[in-house]
Amino acid sequence: MARSAVMLRQACRLIPFERSISPKVQLSAELVWRREGWLELSYGVLVRAAKGIDVLKLPAGLNDGPKQGQRTDELWTTTCFEAFISAPGEQRYWEVNLAANGDWAVYRFDGYRSGQTQQELRVPPMVRLQRGVHQLRLDARIALEPWWTPGVCPDLALTAVMDLGQEGLSHWALSHGRKPDFHDRSTFLSA
Repeated sequence: MARSAVMLRQACRLIPFERSISPKVQLSAELVWRREGWLELSYGVLVRAAKGIDVLKLPAGLNDGPKQGQRTDELWTTTCFEAFISAPGEQRYWEVNLAANGDWAVYRFDGYRSGQTQQELRVPPMVRLQRGVHQLRLDARIALEPWWTPGVCPDLALTAVMDLGQEGLSHWALSHGRKPDFHDRSTFLSA
């Protein structure tokens, strides 16, 4: 059986906007976009503190393995893994939100923070979670058809919100502007 063509692969370390975040907390992200219309996202969290991954506020009762989540709004108010994608040269873009329990949301925007609508998906994202004492990994696979133009590599931003409990939310991205604004197209990588 032939393997599907990978059109774009991006792996990177994300950096927190908040300067108070301990260097013992690290976050990496990877995106794979496949020609036939699949987006694969992987996020890895490493916490070298005594409490390990328990410094993160996560949904109760999490188990490793595949997740059967549901579409849920406002996932970004707690620990949430995100991606922003856009077609080169277009104002519209999409926001993907993924929670550790498999809950998800995909939104379409007509322009910067305007014209937000829920993007319908052919199938819900496939989400898988793996945890250790000091590590967490979330992998997701999302079908972009029929709403994404086949063969067009996206501009993208890989981001995350980490809920550190009493320390509050931290905002992670490839780069930041003057404020933690994941919708800021100047922080997207061009295809």
